[in-house]
Amino acid sequence: MKIGLLGLGTVGTGVFEIIQKRKQSLQKLYGQPLEITKILVKDKNKKRDLQGVKGLLTTDPYEILNDPSIDLIIEVIGGLEKAYQYIKYALQNEKHVVTANKAVVSLHMKELLDLAQKNQKAFLFEASVGGGIPLLKPLRQCSLLNNFYEVKGIVNGTSNFILTKMTEEGLDFHEALKIAQDLGYAEADPTDDIKGADVARKLAILSSLAFHRDITLGDVLYRSIKHVDREDIHYLKDKGYSVKYFGKALTNGEKVSAVVEPVLFQRITQFEKVKDSFNMVSVKGDNLEELRFYGEGAGKNASANAIVCDVIDIFTGAYKKDFVVLKEQKPKISSQLLQGKYLIRIVLKDSLNSCSFLKLADENEISLQRIEKPSPKRRIFITEKVSAEKIKKFIQDLKHLEFSFFVARIEKE
Repeated sequence: MKIGLLGLGTVGTGVFEIIQKRKQSLQKLYGQPLEITKILVKDKNKKRDLQGVKGLLTTDPYEILNDPSIDLIIEVIGGLEKAYQYIKYALQNEKHVVTANKAVVSLHMKELLDLAQKNQKAFLFEASVGGGIPLLKPLRQCSLLNNFYEVKGIVNGTSNFILTKMTEEGLDFHEALKIAQDLGYAEADPTDDIKGADVARKLAILSSLAFHRDITLGDVLYRSIKHVDREDIHYLKDKGYSVKYFGKALTNGEKVSAVVEPVLFQRITQFEKVKDSFNMVSVKGDNLEELRFYGEGAGKNASANAIVCDVIDIFTGAYKKDFVVLKEQKPKISSQLLQGKYLIRIVLKDSLNSCSFLKLADENEISLQRIEKPSPKRRIFITEKVSAEKIKKFIQDLKHLEFSFFVARIEKE
């Protein structure tokens, strides 16, 4: 099997290194060679401390995509439009495709799976969620025998690292973010990690596979984690809670709720114990009460390993055994399914702010269970059970009032 590698950045380099290292053992095991024969790069003259790539490099993607000798394309260039264009073209050209690109998969999964099935090729994307955790393959297999109704988890290493540093070292948000950037956990522009798009993409992928429905990024309600501050963390720690950036999707068979938001976990729960860049995902179904997947959620070797595992599944034909087909009819999307009690923290400028808040809560039919005053200007409100949809509207209205706020759902694991 000959492979065309699109991209030679951090993950692409990891993929090349693993395949080179295991080439002989794989040939002994399966009786035929597995090799990367062409690699797409932006600059062929760039200095690279990587043995064996000389002579394989090209700046023309179609030199790879149109090569009849290449059986499989690995896409690790990132981004959306070009990556989608290359993946679709490769499948139309009857080549297998492996990608780590959650942006493409979360928007075009059904189209690309259908195209792969039509041409009897594989479209695999294990590395798009959970880094090195063997997650999507077991989920695909188990979803053939189970009606899954819930999928949830911590699937963003950057935000989890930041929240861990804030909780354990008393740092404020921006201090923790700077450390994450210095260590390579966070990008120079961490917008997708902080505002929730990254988690939302991964939740769309997970819920699509679990529920066999076409759920895309636009179906997921998500909001930012950036409003949590050091005093929130300290207050919650005293109360026995930690904050996690959490995705959760539910279905009743017809409707689907998919929400990404800050969530409070008691400090004795398993999700609370997920630290730094580690991930944990839980799925619940009718045969299997609950499955949990835990492991390293990011990094060069973790992601590269997941990609090469997909390559092996194609190499051996194993991908044919658990091919997922998404239902044609789009599900009804409603965040009414997901309900819970919410903690709302505001910082007052004057007493009128409190009156404005209470009036706004009443107008939005948000019932408040209790109020606490941790400091002269800070107020903590705990709501009665309310839907994520109603909270979203309330938060939109809150933005018009002149005070800072933080909102998190209280989860009972």
